[in-house]
Amino acid sequence: MRRGWLWVIVGGLLAIFVVLFVVLYLLGGPEQSALERVRDIAIIFLALSTMLVVLLLGALVGVGIWLGLLIRDHLIPLLAAATETMSRAKGTVEFVGETIARPIIRTYGRVAGLRALIRTLTER
Repeated sequence: MRRGWLWVIVGGLLAIFVVLFVVLYLLGGPEQSALERVRDIAIIFLALSTMLVVLLLGALVGVGIWLGLLIRDHLIPLLAAATETMSRAKGTVEFVGETIARPIIRTYGRVAGLRALIRTLTER
């Protein structure tokens, strides 16, 4: 369905281009040759296309500025909040590591040392 609209738009633009070309050609004076008329029409079309390109580039610059402001206003605070959350998580992990994991590891180390001692004493 979108391709259908694309062909309609392209066909409409081509029809406008042809009609505009014919009208401009007929507006030329009788003292001009056909080549001079076509040259003048080409100059007019180049000027119109240049204006269109300048307008589109201006719109593109405007969108770029808008995106930059959007990033500055929304993304930077979001990154700051994410950094704060990560530092809190790091503190929580360190706390859990020191209060829970360290005593368990120390206890298992002592048990392993005791087993090694018992093995050494019973083997002889």
